[in-house]
Amino acid sequence: MSDGNGALRTSKNAPTLPLPAGQFLWSDYLGRKFALKAFQYAKAADPNALLFINEYNLESNPVKLDSLLGYVNELKTGGAPIDGIGTQMHISILTTDTGIDRTFQKLAATGLKVRVSELDIRVNPNNQAGFLSLPVNPTLLAFQADKIKYVVSSYIRNVPAAQRAGITVWGVDDPESWIITSQKQQDAPLLFDKNFAKKPAYSGYLQGSQKGK
Repeated sequence: MSDGNGALRTSKNAPTLPLPAGQFLWSDYLGRKFALKAFQYAKAADPNALLFINEYNLESNPVKLDSLLGYVNELKTGGAPIDGIGTQMHISILTTDTGIDRTFQKLAATGLKVRVSELDIRVNPNNQAGFLSLPVNPTLLAFQADKIKYVVSSYIRNVPAAQRAGITVWGVDDPESWIITSQKQQDAPLLFDKNFAKKPAYSGYLQGSQKGK
């Protein structure tokens, strides 16, 4: 929804320029009110649906986080029926715990529901070549387990129970991760390996759910 500086996406600051043929951004035609209209239309279509605004890189970009919160306030003031905020946590073993805590604390401070809409944790954030040709280093898997444990425990500690809307791990087994299939990068970001065996991250998730209480 916004670029790295917190500005709303338009055809002037889209990630891929020029835009592919046949693609456009709603903000070019509706301005800042495109999200307001989207929420209003969604509510009219299903009055009982929970409506979330969703963004990524919040835990690594404080400017983007604050910009999103400002935009949410703007939309709410304009009458947008926003129920919650979703964060796409495509993070890595290098993501700081401080950034994770800050994100959950600031999202929770809005009083809206908070959801981790997409969670995976890269163990090869620099996309080192040949990474998948050998078994993943056990030390990296341990770091991954520690990081996911921290994410889950931080979510529980910093988001009041009434505001928790859940955590979705973004995939099942490593080979099917979007990081590999879509981004064409070499990694092992999920809870199960290529044989659907539980990785240390699986236990880390469970431990985090208990530690956060």
